[in-house]
Amino acid sequence: MLIWLKRILKHIKKSPIHDKTGERERSYSNLNEREKDVIREKEKIKASPTDWYTLKPLHDKGGNTVNVFHPYSFGRILSLKRLKEERLQKEAHELKLLEEVAMQSLTNIERSINGRRKDEAKAILDEILDKIAKVKDSSIRQKYQDLQNRYAKLVAELEREELARLAEEKRRKEAEEKKLKEAEEKARREKEEQKRKERERREAERQRLADEARKKELAERSEKQRLMSLSSDLKENWQSFKQVLDNHHVRYLYHFTDCRNIPSIKSHGGLLSWHYCHTHDIKIPCQGGDHDSRELDKKYGLEDYVRLSFCDDHPMKYRLQQSGSNIVVLRIKIDVALLKDTQFSDMNATDKRHKHGKTLEHLQMVNFDATRMHYLRSEDPYFKPHQAEVMVKTFIPLKYIENI
Repeated sequence: MLIWLKRILKHIKKSPIHDKTGERERSYSNLNEREKDVIREKEKIKASPTDWYTLKPLHDKGGNTVNVFHPYSFGRILSLKRLKEERLQKEAHELKLLEEVAMQSLTNIERSINGRRKDEAKAILDEILDKIAKVKDSSIRQKYQDLQNRYAKLVAELEREELARLAEEKRRKEAEEKKLKEAEEKARREKEEQKRKERERREAERQRLADEARKKELAERSEKQRLMSLSSDLKENWQSFKQVLDNHHVRYLYHFTDCRNIPSIKSHGGLLSWHYCHTHDIKIPCQGGDHDSRELDKKYGLEDYVRLSFCDDHPMKYRLQQSGSNIVVLRIKIDVALLKDTQFSDMNATDKRHKHGKTLEHLQMVNFDATRMHYLRSEDPYFKPHQAEVMVKTFIPLKYIENI
């Protein structure tokens, strides 16, 4: 009654107990309504006709649900004795499992000790310490104690081995350091010896080069003197040669060469024969003669002569220009014709019918009228006399070249 009064007076909020009570009351109300519906349906059935084949099934128009109540079933009630038995059985089972785990762990410890795996054995020993304290089996405890002793022996043995290894490592390291020092000392001595030998070699090489340079200088000086003597010693009757040249109005002799040879001519002080360049390792940038002409020079003993012509339009000049050479014609003073070893040829000295020599008669054999002609064809009778040559021994100094 107090709860109903409080609900009416609204002094307190609904509690879960109140909600359950209300729900129960609503269920009772629903049952009452359901009972009334059933009574009404029964009255309708009584008033309905008895021809069953026309009966129609009634449909639930209200959509009411049936609430089913299940009776509460109480659990099995255990006695204290039964609870004690179950507890003892559980403890015995747990103890058995613990002993099995402990035995497996002890087996693993033994394997680790046999395998000399110290850290692994120590980890398992520490792990099962609490489990061994709970085990009642004395054999397991004894085995654990034995394994502890074996582990201690293993640790001591490994420590001795480690000390022995460290001692051996120290001895080996000292031996290696000693060997390394000896090798370094040996390498230092060898390096010093090599430096000494290298100094001696360099000194000997310097001395050799100095000697060679002196010899080369002397040879060059001697060679220069020889060349200068070649270009300064005149023929005994040089005045007669000069008179012949003057009588035929010969003012210059000519030498044609590629313009790429001019720097080399200047650097070597003048024109040199191809044979001299070859024997003295002087490179000619652009050589004029070919292999056949050189072989002919050797045949007639003219390989060490510089070739000059009386004409400035030599046919060989034209052929070289046609092949792409940039030809320069050098004007040479006639003084070179008066030198002691200068020779004369009445035509190109490579021609098998030519005549050459050092005498005045050989100079007089030159057809000077033919040398003054220009642009002669090969079938012209003056074509070969046009190519008469003056051949100067070895060297023509720059002082004789007017237009270089």
